[in-house]
Amino acid sequence: MIANEHFNLLYLRMKEEVGAIGSSTSNPLRAAEQSYLIVSNYCDQVKAEETFNSPESEVAFFKKIRPGFEAELLYFGELYYILSTLPKRRKDRIRHFAKQYAPIRLFFRRYQLLYEYWSLGRSDFDIQFFTRDKVDAPLLIVTPLPLGDSHCTPAGKVFARFRAYSELHGFLEKEISRLENKTEKESQTLKWTATKAALVELAYALKATGAVNNGNASIRDIATHLERVFGQDLSQFYRTFQEIRIRKNSRTTFLDRMKDKLERWMDNTDLNSRGED
Repeated sequence: MIANEHFNLLYLRMKEEVGAIGSSTSNPLRAAEQSYLIVSNYCDQVKAEETFNSPESEVAFFKKIRPGFEAELLYFGELYYILSTLPKRRKDRIRHFAKQYAPIRLFFRRYQLLYEYWSLGRSDFDIQFFTRDKVDAPLLIVTPLPLGDSHCTPAGKVFARFRAYSELHGFLEKEISRLENKTEKESQTLKWTATKAALVELAYALKATGAVNNGNASIRDIATHLERVFGQDLSQFYRTFQEIRIRKNSRTTFLDRMKDKLERWMDNTDLNSRGED
């Protein structure tokens, strides 16, 4: 637990430094470069112990801690490449950004089953995926995983890229929308007035119940659609979901409230033929 707290503080410090870079320069390429160097320095400080105190602490390090830092490094590395090859004309920039979706979709598709495992926050195969003494990947994986090193597991490397690509996907959507001169007010007719966490909760509920495309839509697809409909930024939906999972009381606060409100609506409808209170 102490080690986890140390890495959490280290991560927050890293994010603060990166945020300061973004607000201190108007040059996106320079900001990406400096952010990459900062994150690289922090990644060097996140090293696995030779022996962990428990399987739980080992899983926590290889599943969440190390991939969290690596994801930021991957993100700024990809961002630097995209910005350094950016054309000058607006239409060419739109095409350039749009082309960057292809490798993201290809990677998600290549590791589709592991992506679903990550998106749904599953943990049933964590010992196999995120401990060093387990070399046999479960049948869930049909595509060879990348080689790991002493500070990560192969599945951890894939998780890091999932996180990086999710963040990059959000960046691309914002840039394309900005270049196409689309504003939130122009594109939305309905406004989401609950919390962003509530919308993420709804997205995962739709995925878990298989309510969209007969269960074939990915959580990314659902989150992106809700993002567009309600004009919300859900690029960090996975991180928000992890915060939802560790709530002390009910983990489905919004869905519980929806159920209560709907039942009251139905009761009122039965009493006075209308749904309003």
